[in-house]
Order: sequence, then structure tokens, then C-alpha cells
Amino acid sequence: MEGCDLTYKVEKVKKCVNSIFGCINNTEDKRAFIHSYGVSQCCVLLALKRGLDLELAAAIGLLHDLYSYKTGITALHSYNGAEMIRVAFKYGLSDLFTEDEQTIIKSAIYHHTDKNHVHDEYDELLKDGDILHHLSFTAKFNRVNGQRLFNALKELSLPIPYINIIPNEETTANIFIQSRAGDIAEALAKKKIVGDRSDADFMKIIRYYPEKTAFDELKNGWCAAFVYHCCLEAGLSLPIRIPHTGKKIANCRFVGVRAWYEWGMENRFCRFEKDGFIPERGDIVIYKNIIPKKDKPENNAWHDHIGIVLSCDGDGLTAAEGNAGNKNISDIIKRKRGDAIGCYIRIPEDYKYEGWKINFKTGEEKVINYIEE
Repeated sequence: MEGCDLTYKVEKVKKCVNSIFGCINNTEDKRAFIHSYGVSQCCVLLALKRGLDLELAAAIGLLHDLYSYKTGITALHSYNGAEMIRVAFKYGLSDLFTEDEQTIIKSAIYHHTDKNHVHDEYDELLKDGDILHHLSFTAKFNRVNGQRLFNALKELSLPIPYINIIPNEETTANIFIQSRAGDIAEALAKKKIVGDRSDADFMKIIRYYPEKTAFDELKNGWCAAFVYHCCLEAGLSLPIRIPHTGKKIANCRFVGVRAWYEWGMENRFCRFEKDGFIPERGDIVIYKNIIPKKDKPENNAWHDHIGIVLSCDGDGLTAAEGNAGNKNISDIIKRKRGDAIGCYIRIPEDYKYEGWKINFKTGEEKVINYIEE
């Protein structure tokens, strides 16, 4: 590939990255520049040694942490980062990379925090480039990261510095507390949150979605975003979108009711009143054709609204909802059960999103340890 092509594509990526970093209004902006450009340089260096594409290596390094710097959210940032770049390839970075190249970049970003396992060559390139850059700031590495560093330095024929191998940090798995989801939803619904930029609570609810268009797209349609926020605050670990890799599951973000329904069905979390199910506080309720036809597009799916159950009494249901009554405001609504209820979703306390097991490119489960135990 000619140098001008490489320069053009990387410069376009740099322009995208710089426009986001330049809007960070705290000391994180310097860290964003330093780390992203540093990892990019390390990836290019390793790509030269491994015979991989230099522009892909540069782009992967520049883009890998863009989601966390843009939103300030580090949880699940590799998964959400891949989703952010998927959308960027449709707009700001459109017509820049082929579909295969886009998949390579998204896959590398998706897997880059999982240093314990081995994925495809560009996935590993980013993981090793990330570790190599950290050597600029620390001499402490856990066992796997330390081994990655040793291997990368040897590969580059560089001397091995002294590093301190430290025990793996004990991580406490998130536990989803259903009743807490109900408590959070009730408290927010009572505040009568308005879907407006001036409402700090609303902006917090939609902060997971990095695009500038998020506000306009969610206005008068944020019931699912409300549920997603409440569930995450209650301990649920779930990315904004599960990659569509051939399975019919959540081929849209969890700002849409469809994503919740398909995810619930795929995981067998959906419950139905016809089977005698009685909802409890914190369950998710998906409504059936509850929005008037005049207020929704023609041929819209039946699952058109969603909320969180607060209580159930006889044939009645009380729920906390965002965009309640399609009025762009949160509220606590009493509804009759029956035909208006499509289904409920009950999320198990021990649910864990295990996207790390899945090969991003194929959707198949693939687990190879970097270090054999």
C-alpha cells in the first residue's frame, strides 16, 4: 500500500479521535492523547515485526479506548467501544476501511481488555501494544500481563527490564439485585425526569450512548434507556448492544424494547402471564401495543413500551417508566394486566455477560488461555 493511502486513512482516524479528545474538559484529555497515540505507536512497531497491516495497527491503537474517554465510563468499555466504532464506520469514518478491515478493528477493540485469553492476530496485537505502552508508566504487572510484556520485548529484541510481578487483583463479580432495580426506578420515576438537555438526571440516563445524535434519537423514546440505566445501577453487567453474529438476538441497542425482548427470549428470561407467572418488584415488563397507532410508525412491532414493576395487586400493576404515556417524562403508572402485557423479564441474580468467551468474528465460543494453568 502506498504511503499516501496510509497517511490519508490514519489522518482521518486521528481527526476523529482528536475531535473527541479536544472536548474532554479535565486532565483526562492529556491521558487520552498520550495513551491512545502511545498504544498506536506500539501496535505499529509490533505490526512491522509480525508482518501485519500498518494502517490497521495504527487505527486500532488510536480507537481502542475512545468509548471510555468519550463517555467517562470504563465498565465494559471494550464491548461498548466496538459498538461505538461500528456506528462511526457508518458516518464519520465511512468509506475508509473495507468491511473485512472494519471487522478486524472492531474485533480487536472488543477483545482488548481480555489479556488472559488468545484471540485473532490483530486482537493480540492490540493487547500486546497496550501492555507495551504501560511500561512507560509502571513496573508492576500481573502474571499474564508480565508474560505478555516479556514476550513482546523478546520479539522486538529489546532488553528485559526489571518488573514487579504482582498477584492478580481480586475482583468482586457484580450481582444484579432485582429489588434494587425497583427501588432505583421508583426514585427516578418520582422525580418526573424530563427528556431534555437541561435535566441532569436525563443526561445521566443517556450517557452510555456516545454519539452526538443520541439526544435527538432518544427524545420521546427513552423508556428502554430508562430500564437499562436502572438495571446497570442495580448491578447488571450488560453492554449497550450485543454483537449480532448470526444469532437472532438483540440486533439493536438496549435503548430499544426489541433488544430487551430478544435478549430475554434467547436467555430464557421471559415470563408470561398465561403460564401463571406473577411479577415481582424489579421485574421488567414489556407492553404489547400500548402506544396509540397515531403515535408510532406503521407496521411497528408489538413490543412498543417497557418499564420496571414496582408492585402487583390482583389484576393491577404499578410500574416505573421513562417516557411514561409517551409524554417525554418519567412517572409511576398504574395499569391493568392482561392483553396490554406482552411478557416480563426476570433477570437471575448471578447473570454475567460472558462476551469474552465469544469470537467476535464468528460468534462461536472460543477460549484459549494465554498461560496454561
